[in-house]
Amino acid sequence: MNRIRPHAAVDDVLQVLTQVVEQIEVMWERSKDVSPAPISVSQLRVMFVLEHSAGTNLRALGEALDAAPSSVSRLCDRLQAVGFLERGLSATSRREVELSLSDRGRAYLDDLRERRREHLRDVVDALPPAARSTLVSGLRRFRDTAAAVHPLEDGHDGAGTQTA
Repeated sequence: MNRIRPHAAVDDVLQVLTQVVEQIEVMWERSKDVSPAPISVSQLRVMFVLEHSAGTNLRALGEALDAAPSSVSRLCDRLQAVGFLERGLSATSRREVELSLSDRGRAYLDDLRERRREHLRDVVDALPPAARSTLVSGLRRFRDTAAAVHPLEDGHDGAGTQTA
């Protein structure tokens, strides 16, 4: 029998998408909790920005995070204290400090991503192959549309990049 499926209503999509995001947030937190150096969500955001914008200064980082300079400075202090962030003098201005992830910070993100992938692997492995194909297609379209509707401030659309 060939049935015509009605298109999903926007509110139905939003409800399911919200539930999925909430489930993923719980899995993300579980992945973070087993870390040898758990960090806050705000600190993790700093690390994500620095991963793609090495050598940025506190002002630019604050703009990217939409946060007050004093808050950004404290976040960076904490990340530096655990060895995830390095500060150095700017090559262009001796008064400016450049921020970048340390090797330890990059290793932390790699490890965090691997733990997150393992949490998701259990779910994806349980899906039938056809459902996986449909999911990949739908998520790619969602990612590309999200990048077009809400581009990231730095002009980088995130397509094909890895995030934690």
